[in-house]
Amino acid sequence: MKARENGPDNCAERRMQMTKIDNIAAEITAVREKWHTKNHPFFRMMLDGSLDLHALGIYMASHYKFVELALPSFGFLLWKGPQDVKHAVIENLAEEEGLVAIPRPGHEPHDHSRMIFDFCNAAGLSDDEVKSLDIGPAWHGRRLHYVQTLRDEALGVILAMQATQEGQQPALNKEVTIPSLTAHYGFTAQSPEIAFFVEHAEADEEHSARQMALCEKYIDSPSVAGRALEICEEACMLRWESVSEIYRAHVLKEERLLPPGMAA
Repeated sequence: MKARENGPDNCAERRMQMTKIDNIAAEITAVREKWHTKNHPFFRMMLDGSLDLHALGIYMASHYKFVELALPSFGFLLWKGPQDVKHAVIENLAEEEGLVAIPRPGHEPHDHSRMIFDFCNAAGLSDDEVKSLDIGPAWHGRRLHYVQTLRDEALGVILAMQATQEGQQPALNKEVTIPSLTAHYGFTAQSPEIAFFVEHAEADEEHSARQMALCEKYIDSPSVAGRALEICEEACMLRWESVSEIYRAHVLKEERLLPPGMAA
């Protein structure tokens, strides 16, 4: 027998839907933690100093290229977003470009791209090598997913996806990269070569917290919540796979399988 529209089954379903919205921050965080790259074997190797610094340099050069290709899509957020979202995007970009300091006492503005180059130089890559690096298919897939999400998805979905990406940086840097670089690779916490990791341990903590608060504001229906979790899962999976691609090539030394006659 079909339940009446306002019957017990329908009321229970509505309560479940509202719970899904009310708990959306926790659910987004759970997706992020499931795929958190701090647990990837590539980064875990840093904890005993067994990861070659050059491999980490390749990762950071790939990150630079990913940001360079994905950054123009922030224009979609400026187009779609209300004032509070626009302000968050502009503040983020101003910090990245070194126009303003992150909102923490004692911090000065830094060009974040230059900080990436400084680390890559220390890892044996020249500026030209960073700029000319060909990122792999997983990085391209991640970039295209990011751009398509900003172009096509609802505002709450976009903010949720971004929170799972920048939201990985604080724990990754505080628990893995900074302690490892200072314990095994000859740097100190004040070394300019690792300033990117130190800066983003704090900056992305602020960014992801702000994004999560905006998520809770703009994820306003069960359908948007469900879509947000779906896109977050895809983005986190692609981020994990992009690290795996570098792990296979530069740690396991696997060669890419290409059609006959094509050079790697």
